[in-house]
Amino acid sequence: MGISLTRAALSEPDDRAALTAFLAANTFPFHVRTRPTAEQVAEAIRAGAWEGDDIETFWIDDERDGRVGVLRLDDLDDATAMVDLRLADAARGRGHGSAALRIATDLVFSRHPAVIRLEGQTREDNIAMRRVFERCGWVFEAYYRDGWPVEGGEPVASVAYSVLRRDWASGITTPVPRGPEVTLTGELRCADDDQADRVRAHLDEHLALTRAEPGCLSFDVTATETEGVWRVSERFLDEAAFDAHQRRVASSTWGRETAGIQRSYVIRGRALDADALIAAAWAAEEMLLHPAVRAHAGELERFLDPDFVEIGQSGRRWTRDEIIAALRAEPGADPSPVIAERDARVLGPTTVLLTYLLRFEDRVSRRSSLWRCDPAPRCLFHQGTPVG
Repeated sequence: MGISLTRAALSEPDDRAALTAFLAANTFPFHVRTRPTAEQVAEAIRAGAWEGDDIETFWIDDERDGRVGVLRLDDLDDATAMVDLRLADAARGRGHGSAALRIATDLVFSRHPAVIRLEGQTREDNIAMRRVFERCGWVFEAYYRDGWPVEGGEPVASVAYSVLRRDWASGITTPVPRGPEVTLTGELRCADDDQADRVRAHLDEHLALTRAEPGCLSFDVTATETEGVWRVSERFLDEAAFDAHQRRVASSTWGRETAGIQRSYVIRGRALDADALIAAAWAAEEMLLHPAVRAHAGELERFLDPDFVEIGQSGRRWTRDEIIAALRAEPGADPSPVIAERDARVLGPTTVLLTYLLRFEDRVSRRSSLWRCDPAPRCLFHQGTPVG
């Protein structure tokens, strides 16, 4: 793929007609006018919206696909210039946007010395354009609530990305504090060759499926110099997108095949604080004691992690499938067990250890449970010890 930018000469009838035809023939679902008419485009050109002393418009051409889009640069006499990039309906999803934006960035900083910052704005839900900014090394800077008008509907949030001249020149990105995004960083560490082989076998599919999720901004799992260790970096639009990703992965081939492999992650941007994590874990623990839940396989699967292990009061080790079968066979009949001597400790960003004294159907025992509340509480380990 070879992308080039060619300056449009809108003083010429042919280029004016070509721009009018291009904008009127394609749909731009994340712009204020999703399908401008030829008359609206012609009026905008006459009004100077596409060419002027500080406005330049470029055709985006691909050596294989031909003319694939149009790119406008505005405010080129100011310290902050603006970019507007639009691709044809048939040209989206092929990497043309990222290639064109990189060329445009070089062009602006090479030809316009007054510009120290190049900015682009889009709708919050325009994930495709946000990915283009991310791939080109632009930085998410602003979140404008109700900042984007919508024809026939309520306004939505606008987001802004930018690249600085000094970052462009040095190749070093200047970070800014993040907004509502959720990020995950850390390592996936295999214990043996079998685990490492399973990661290699399923990683490409896992990457492709995750990057295709609507709220995924970036997702990378890269091998390190240490055999069997991968570095993980994830960024999602918000908590809802991150939680949806976690739910999908839990039931995916990747989730099943890599279950049990050690993960060391730090998650930032979650709204859950320590009190909320503990409250969520206690609520789930109490649900697992209810006979109606214990008799229902689907409910038990919802609360028990695929890697769940229990050490029972007899000392027996139970797997998830074994404990589900046992509980369904004998769910108990006490809907109001008594929990005393409660204690909870947060062991990690989403992990909580619960310990307590349980009086349940005339039996007394001390219990401990390890819960991972990410996105919903799932029990990893449980142990019971009889008292008396």
